[in-house]
Amino acid sequence: MLFKKSLLIIFISCILVEICTYNNWLPPLEQVIYDTYHRMAKVRSGYTPHVVIIAIDAKTLNYFKEDPLVFWGPHFAQAISALGNAGAAAIGIDLIFSINPESWLQKMKFDISTATRSINTLFQKQIHSSKIVLAGQVTWSKENHELFNLPAVEYMYALSDGPASVGLVNLFQDSDGVVRSFYEKLFDDNRKPDTAFAPLLAMKAGYGNPGSKINRIGYIGPPGTIPRVSLMDLFTSDAKALKRLALLLKDKIAIISVEQDGFNDSHITPYSGGLLSGNINLMKGGEIHANIIETIISEKSLKDLPVLFRVAWLIVAVSAFVFFAQALGPKRGLAVNVLILVIFAVFSYILFLTGILAPIINLALALILSFLGILSTKLTHEEKERLQMKKKFGPYVSESVLEEIIKQNKLPTLGGEEIEITAMFSDIRNFTTISEKLSPAEVVEFLNHYYSQVCDLVTSNKGIVDKFIGDAVMVIFGAPLPTPDHGKRCLKTALAMLETAIEFKVWLNKRFPDRDIPEFQIGIGIHTGKALVGNIGSRQRMEYTAIGDTINIASRLEGLCKKLGWTIVASQTTIKATEHEVVFGRKEKIQPRGRSGSIEIVEVLGMKPDARNKGGTNEKI
Repeated sequence: MLFKKSLLIIFISCILVEICTYNNWLPPLEQVIYDTYHRMAKVRSGYTPHVVIIAIDAKTLNYFKEDPLVFWGPHFAQAISALGNAGAAAIGIDLIFSINPESWLQKMKFDISTATRSINTLFQKQIHSSKIVLAGQVTWSKENHELFNLPAVEYMYALSDGPASVGLVNLFQDSDGVVRSFYEKLFDDNRKPDTAFAPLLAMKAGYGNPGSKINRIGYIGPPGTIPRVSLMDLFTSDAKALKRLALLLKDKIAIISVEQDGFNDSHITPYSGGLLSGNINLMKGGEIHANIIETIISEKSLKDLPVLFRVAWLIVAVSAFVFFAQALGPKRGLAVNVLILVIFAVFSYILFLTGILAPIINLALALILSFLGILSTKLTHEEKERLQMKKKFGPYVSESVLEEIIKQNKLPTLGGEEIEITAMFSDIRNFTTISEKLSPAEVVEFLNHYYSQVCDLVTSNKGIVDKFIGDAVMVIFGAPLPTPDHGKRCLKTALAMLETAIEFKVWLNKRFPDRDIPEFQIGIGIHTGKALVGNIGSRQRMEYTAIGDTINIASRLEGLCKKLGWTIVASQTTIKATEHEVVFGRKEKIQPRGRSGSIEIVEVLGMKPDARNKGGTNEKI
């Protein structure tokens, strides 16, 4: 029956999670986990750079501060020439040259001289190379019409392949604003331009052949990981500097990109951390394009775990949890739940490092659902068992003991069994005299107050109050719950009762002042041995109790307290297991009335300091 329930829990949990995955309800949460993996991994191990960013940085902008960007054609021409001389495999310019100087001057109604008209001739000659990619962009209107922002006609048709050498620099964000994926082609209707900037640039360098698909970016590291060279460094004439540039740039793809703060080309990536982390580490567009190129060249686009493996991954985790939770119970099962999730999270991170995305959020949801399923079936089962226990066994034990019995998942033998227990009898000294000083209602109040405290002490040590006999109380330890140290528990309870008696004396004098009430004292008798424990009585009235010689001796020892002048009288059989922990007083041999043979008894004064728990005392009453 339990096996069938476990299978049902596993099946329902996995089905519900797969429904959530199919409806795309969980991936947004999963992305947060993958972003965390990126930040944990930092720079990808074994990374070999294929891209170098030529940064238009503060140094470059400051040097050419007198030149409007529209007139930078000669500077770009010189940079392209330097990159070609250094052996760059391909060059991409992450700037949209939507106007040329001539068009701008005409717009501003300036006189256009021959020198002005030829200002970008050198630049146009340089970009004629087949390994040059210029940037373009497409946006969509509210009516979903494409709006292109492309290089000026003079530049676009100066390219070796015309519009086919224009790459679209659009970066696509997920719903949370993070750039995690890229399109190779934005259109599949053979229009030009149609290819994204980075895939086109990789193709120009001889890597890949862009198709109509979307891939996850396999980022190689946080912002600043891609090697950089200032654009200004390309204008050097120093031989050593040129040699260093050649070593850095040879066979590399170069992306000329603005990296100065203030330009609107910064984006949120998995390394940004998000608002909750307080670390908004944005990445420049040029570096994102570089990461896309590295993804294409290394063929390490992050890929989802195949469906069959994902389902197997889910079933294995949930099955392991259900097995351990059923064996250990819901409370420990919750700890197992967390442990399994941690183990699978470690595996998920290891797989991430190899480029495979193994889900964790759906796993966490499945474990939560299976835990709730186990808890529900457990509670239903326990409720049925509880009702059965209350019906058959409730009248004989306290609620706390009943709860413990249910936890043990084992019903005591109600027909009676002979087991070793420790029995304790305690009565109140001078009870008759005290009763004469109080009214019947006050006597009830007095007994109820005292017995309430005694019962708490007994049940806290896993004993049961068997019965009240007037001013006396009978307690047994070791049944119905097996407790191997029942003798020690009984002694500790007895010593705790002495402390309670001291406190009770204060209460009694305050509650009933000027009544001339005798000093409150108790006597306790304890004996350990075999007894018959179970349901005893008639058809009309059954009682869970213990009977036998052990009970009779404990009662006789309590009766000796007053005669001997001892507060706690315990047999040697009780003391034997805890002799090294108990403080003794006097010792004697006695022959209990109605029993042949003598037994050794001792006066218990307290527990030794290293063995005493709260409730122990050395004070004798």
